[in-house]
Amino acid sequence: MNRKEIFWLFGTAGLVLVWTLILFGIDGFNVDSTFAINIHDTYFVIANVRLVLLLFVFIFFTVYLIRAVRNGFKNITANLVLIIATILVAVVLGKTIGMLDFFSGPPNNESMVDGVNEVGNALKIISRILFTVQIVLLVLLAYFGFKTGRNYNGEKKH
Repeated sequence: MNRKEIFWLFGTAGLVLVWTLILFGIDGFNVDSTFAINIHDTYFVIANVRLVLLLFVFIFFTVYLIRAVRNGFKNITANLVLIIATILVAVVLGKTIGMLDFFSGPPNNESMVDGVNEVGNALKIISRILFTVQIVLLVLLAYFGFKTGRNYNGEKKH
């Protein structure tokens, strides 16, 4: 790994730290701090650590996706970081989908209060959208792997 890649890696990590400070303040670095979301008399409390990790994964994915596309997938190190970040985004989406399905409640339960049922339906819709995004990411992962392998083989032949 050359110096330029180390600077990109630390610069991206620094960007995550700056965004953590902007979004959560100093509490973003406190392990015990939480973030609460109120949806129609239902509160969802999430640990800030989980949100910071989510932010970390998405920023790394975005930065390295832009770098890889801009360089035409010629930089092997950036491609590998992009592949790892894509895998992590897919895993995070899988965990999020499972959590949304859990909070959406049992399917076809007519005895639920209307407000809670509406929230459950909204969560199910968001879950299905995220599942579609996850499938697209996995297809992109295969494409990134193909382009990286093709460029790596091209470099070895020269």
